[in-house]
Amino acid sequence: MSYTAQGGTRTSEAFHAVADPVTSATVSQPPRAEPPPPELGIASRVVDDTIVVTVTGEIDTDAAPELQAAVITAIDDAPGGACVLDLTTVDFLDSAGLATLVAAHTHAETRRKHLRIAVDSNSPVIRPIEVTGLDVMLRLYHTVEEALHVTKSPLD
Repeated sequence: MSYTAQGGTRTSEAFHAVADPVTSATVSQPPRAEPPPPELGIASRVVDDTIVVTVTGEIDTDAAPELQAAVITAIDDAPGGACVLDLTTVDFLDSAGLATLVAAHTHAETRRKHLRIAVDSNSPVIRPIEVTGLDVMLRLYHTVEEALHVTKSPLD
């Protein structure tokens, strides 16, 4: 059996296939898993009486306290009175990270020690430091080597 409808002729089988009610089915979507937070890597080494703290990953609200504890310990333990904080491989720095840099800088000054921060000028970390004006207060260097070989001066 066939009939003519707008748009052409259809057979009853085709009509039934189109006209049969569609039963709803619940399609289960897999739960959206949050990606795990990037891990913060912190490693310390001593180079010529200077402690170098190398940081990798992202410095955010969750990671900032761990970083602050590590840097303050390094400043306190620095045999030559200087600590270099290597941020050249950090991917992200938020306001908690900026506050950590200020706290570490203040801690070093109160103990009459020196905190030098190595941050590549092309790094995503330099932008928040510059926007907040902290580049004026903090002692920034382009490389760890540059920070290690600073001629000591009254300001450093």
